[in-house]
Amino acid sequence: MSLTNRVCVFFLAALGIILAVYSLVFYTVTREHLVHQFSSEMRGVLNSLIAAAEVEETEVKWQPLEHAIDVGVHDEFGEVQWIVLGDDNLVVERSRSAEVDLVALVESNANLRMEQTSERVLTDTLGDWALMSQRVSAPRPVRLQRELDEFDQLTVVVGRSTLPRDAILFRLTALVTLLPLLTWSIAALLGRWVVRKALSPVAAMANQAQAITGVDFQSRLSHGEAGDELTELGVAFNRLLDRQQTAFEQQRRFAGDAAHELRTPITVLLGQIDVTLRRPRSEGEYQANLELLRTQTKVLQEIVESLLFLARRDADAASPELRSIELKQWLETQASTWAVQPRAADLVLDIRLEEQVKVRSTPALLGRVVDNLVFNAMKYGEAGTPVIVRALEQNGQLLIQVFDSGPGIAAEDLPQLFEPFFRSTAARHRGIAGTGLGLAIASRIATILGGDLECSSEPGQGSCFTLRLPIIS
Repeated sequence: MSLTNRVCVFFLAALGIILAVYSLVFYTVTREHLVHQFSSEMRGVLNSLIAAAEVEETEVKWQPLEHAIDVGVHDEFGEVQWIVLGDDNLVVERSRSAEVDLVALVESNANLRMEQTSERVLTDTLGDWALMSQRVSAPRPVRLQRELDEFDQLTVVVGRSTLPRDAILFRLTALVTLLPLLTWSIAALLGRWVVRKALSPVAAMANQAQAITGVDFQSRLSHGEAGDELTELGVAFNRLLDRQQTAFEQQRRFAGDAAHELRTPITVLLGQIDVTLRRPRSEGEYQANLELLRTQTKVLQEIVESLLFLARRDADAASPELRSIELKQWLETQASTWAVQPRAADLVLDIRLEEQVKVRSTPALLGRVVDNLVFNAMKYGEAGTPVIVRALEQNGQLLIQVFDSGPGIAAEDLPQLFEPFFRSTAARHRGIAGTGLGLAIASRIATILGGDLECSSEPGQGSCFTLRLPIIS
């Protein structure tokens, strides 16, 4: 089921339930009000007629000429008609508008002739008439010679045709049934159009997304500027495509650079092997060629290991168990290993740390980062210029800074400095050997240790690489 259909079904189902509940409540309340009004008017007429009868100890008198009786009720339900029955169920009096059908119905119905002994109000519906009756009796009747207006008991019957009431209820039923159906149908037509109109950008973006191939990172989804959720979806998807394009281009560049870097030692190996196999050689020549092959093989091994390290996921790269290291003591020990370097005399160690400052790492990982920074500073700086290794605490973080007095790094090269295989144009022109993997690996290790690696440089003024690590207590 499409999104449009799902939204429409949900909307129409909710609207249908709301309309059904509203119609049921409205019909019930209105019907009860109409029925109550219909009956209360009849009861009012009945009570007025009962009050007109004079109840004495031995007889009940009905003297309409002595009373002004006007109980005619005329409204949308029609007139209330009445009949007064005396002894032996004879009609004593009736309303001027009493219909023949009502009189015949009262005279022929045993229940309405009040054969019961109670004087409570009785209600009944016979045919198209709603009837209400009540008896009035003398407490101790004595049947002697009486006047025409004296009786042992009187029975008052009021009646009203149910046809007008039923017609009103029928119109009410039709209203609460047809009007919600009409409303629901209009909402269904307009609602589907509105939903399709509102979700049309989603369909358009879906078609555009399907048209984007696995290697096409130039296309982007078009979206409006309404500032709604669909706009946010389009913007978020385009940002995802931007990240995918960046990652794809980095991966493609990484693969190309890796192939290029691997080609050089492999070409040297194959060339040297071919030269060695052209003619028989002395033992010394074989040994010299093998030493050259061994050197190139180590270069190839270093490149492969670096590629494998960079290809690991962060979770895999962080697998070594880290432990607490006192940095001042470790840095002094690590500095002793740099004494064999050609420019060891140019190294300046500036440790501004307390003894208890600790970081979480392993000696191998931390040593790989710091050694890479120190060796790069030695490689790119001029002999005789200082290489300063400084350690200090700043804002709850440990900083290891390596300064050199080399040619510096161009501003346009700084954003790409920690990407695999990147080497600046100046370094290539100067013919300085390298694979461009060292800083990428150092940055990856810094991230694993919970820190970061950054560089600041000015051409002609040298560079400063800063390793930031969190200090542990």
